[in-house]
Amino acid sequence: MYDVLVIGAGPTGLALAVDLARRGVRALVVERAEGLFPGSRGKGVQPRTREVLDDLGVGEAIAAAGGPYPVAMVWQDGVRQGEHQMFDDSEEPGDSPYREPWMVPQWRTQQILAARLAELGGEVAFGRELVGITQDGEGVTADFA
Repeated sequence: MYDVLVIGAGPTGLALAVDLARRGVRALVVERAEGLFPGSRGKGVQPRTREVLDDLGVGEAIAAAGGPYPVAMVWQDGVRQGEHQMFDDSEEPGDSPYREPWMVPQWRTQQILAARLAELGGEVAFGRELVGITQDGEGVTADFA
């Protein structure tokens, strides 16, 4: 029996599950795929997201797994024309300890979050697709394929 059912083991689902687990809420993450997504739909995280990841206890692992964005090169007709920074470095950090996006692939972010979830006693059930839910006076029942 779980208090919360989280559908999807992407970065958002895993982050939610970590947050719930550290607060003592029993949550089960279900993912229809057989494992974590091996690619990247996102290539990095924003400064505010890094703050959230710090709060979840994975900030150091994210910092170690990534780095600043590289310089972008401008090409025309096969000839290098110049280069530019992908992002402008903020002169003033404001109220965030981070000043620039951090390049870390989505697959690695998911691995780090999944490891933190396991450390907190949470779990991910792979190969389970939600196909229906029913609610009654006792609670909610989820049906999986």
